[in-house]
Amino acid sequence: MQGLAVSLDPVERFRLAVGEPDPWQKTLLHTDPRLNEADRMVLALCGRQSGKSTSAGGLANDDFSLGKMVILTAPSLRQSTELFRRILDYKNSDPSCPPIVRQTQTELEAHPRHGGRIVVVPATDQARGMTADTIIADEACFLADDALTAFFPMRKETGRIFLLSTPNMREGFFYNPWTSNKNVRRITARSIDIPRRAAQVAFDKATMSDTTFRREH
Repeated sequence: MQGLAVSLDPVERFRLAVGEPDPWQKTLLHTDPRLNEADRMVLALCGRQSGKSTSAGGLANDDFSLGKMVILTAPSLRQSTELFRRILDYKNSDPSCPPIVRQTQTELEAHPRHGGRIVVVPATDQARGMTADTIIADEACFLADDALTAFFPMRKETGRIFLLSTPNMREGFFYNPWTSNKNVRRITARSIDIPRRAAQVAFDKATMSDTTFRREH
């Protein structure tokens, strides 16, 4: 029964692998373009240490477990590798995980009868040629516009795109739809609103300049 519950609800899968999600994480995990057209593109603006990468890993693992093709990207190889490690943590905690036929440092592939696959690709304009149900960009504010938009044509007609990031400059592909009236989902995750981060936030507030603190948290 636990495996069935996990397979039906991404929040239950998150609880099993990580623990109780924060309210913003529940909102992110429950986005569904079948119910809301705006959920085809989801922008999450997150404070430092708010659980952004863990949430991205949860999204990727959930769609992978449902037999979908997932593409991940991030500004650096280190960030991409860390994101993929989070996904493997989910996989190892998931009682409903499909049989795995191939696993490398950048790919996870389920048995062909299932069809699930996760691929980590570099954030460059050369990242073309694949088709995905789900595209997830971590630290999207720090990706070049050309590199980021190169991923969008890879999305299937029924697919979705997630852009998750801490703040950066007030320009670029993330900032423009965030401040526009375009029909996208916008989720804010401020560190100062997350009780489990209270001690770290208090320390940073006491040691950072006000401008830096406001940007980071």
